[in-house]
Amino acid sequence: MYKLLLVIIQLLHLCLTDELLSVHIMWRHGARNPYFCNFGCDDKMKQSLSELTPVGMRQHYVLGQWLRKQYIDTGFLDPIFNENQIYIESSNTNRTIMSAYSNLQGMYPLGPIVPEISTDLLLPPMINVKTPDGIQNYALPNRIQVIPIHSIQEDLDYIMYMYCPKLWDNGAYNQHTDVYYDINNRSQELIKKFNKELKQNLTNIVELYEWRDTFISNLYNGRNNSDQLTKEMMAELDKIAGLGFLLYYTQDYYQASLLTSEFFKTVLDGFDGILNGTSKIKYHAYSAHDSSIYASLYALNLTNVECYNQSYFGQIQSNTTCITTYPDYTANLIYELYNSSTLGPYIKIMYNGTYVNVCQDQALTCQYFRFKSILKGIQKDYKKECKIDEPSQPIDFQTPWWAIIFFVLVLGSCICSISMVVIIHQKKQRFARTNDLYQI
Repeated sequence: MYKLLLVIIQLLHLCLTDELLSVHIMWRHGARNPYFCNFGCDDKMKQSLSELTPVGMRQHYVLGQWLRKQYIDTGFLDPIFNENQIYIESSNTNRTIMSAYSNLQGMYPLGPIVPEISTDLLLPPMINVKTPDGIQNYALPNRIQVIPIHSIQEDLDYIMYMYCPKLWDNGAYNQHTDVYYDINNRSQELIKKFNKELKQNLTNIVELYEWRDTFISNLYNGRNNSDQLTKEMMAELDKIAGLGFLLYYTQDYYQASLLTSEFFKTVLDGFDGILNGTSKIKYHAYSAHDSSIYASLYALNLTNVECYNQSYFGQIQSNTTCITTYPDYTANLIYELYNSSTLGPYIKIMYNGTYVNVCQDQALTCQYFRFKSILKGIQKDYKKECKIDEPSQPIDFQTPWWAIIFFVLVLGSCICSISMVVIIHQKKQRFARTNDLYQI
């Protein structure tokens, strides 16, 4: 009966015209150079580890074009950039910031046109400068659109970088749990096979993930991998990479819910702002990492270590939904808020272009009040649970050391001067009283 009711509700959604109100999208950066320097890493590569490559730029440009068709060509957003409608955040790394710029070039390919004013007013106040050839009346060559990207330093970023000292212990906790030992022991056959074929000395599943990261980077960027790396072995590495990553970074539901607490709080605040009329931001994007995507998938019950484990080792899956494909470059999660004239506001979630189950059941839609209740129920006190002290001020706003020293010296001089005046005044008073006594 319950399943029949869900089907009827979904059919009603298809038949009725519902209004899209707000979109929050989190994507992973595009293809980059290897993060781990373990194969084919020359001196040039060592200087640009983890940096975005031209392939990564192209990937995000194409994703931006797809997003334009999805949300601009349909009339949801204005065809020309409107700063009152969209807000873009990025973690404070080159690859995520550059991915965001590349994405927005695809989403907003046409920039503004300058007004008809004196040519001199379009130039900087210097001699021997002139209007660039071929720029026409565009603000920038080829009518490029520039869109602001917002970012903060890593130790203040709890949304995309997910700074959490409690969990950033280099595996000191996650690599010493029963589930880690169990899965790592059952992975020894693959590890031995890898060591034999590639003449390495790996000992655990996390190291397999790190090597897979390098191989994937080489593959996406047109570089050669080891001749001993067979297609079969690469396929096995693909399957087990996500399991190794989760075991190291987001091993259980507590960790997933903790790491996503600040992100989901921001999403709910954004949706609430649209519903109550206090916000005009209709499109909010987050340029992030595979760890950010994985934590969200885990918190939404779309994947976890258990179902990954069952899938890889061929056991019977107890989970009805389990995404076991690694969130490779440009993987994205889109949260859409709709309003129905009959059912009220509801949520749909898209992963890599396909709508997925939400609200921990088999429906592709979820009433907003229930979605909000679930997310609030799993949220943690991030700073307390992560053992974060009061955040330091961003570097740009910290008082320079020399200013502090100068202030202390000036303050000390003032105190000494006041003290001397007080002492002199007291001596004068004592001297005056002594003279009075002598006169008596």
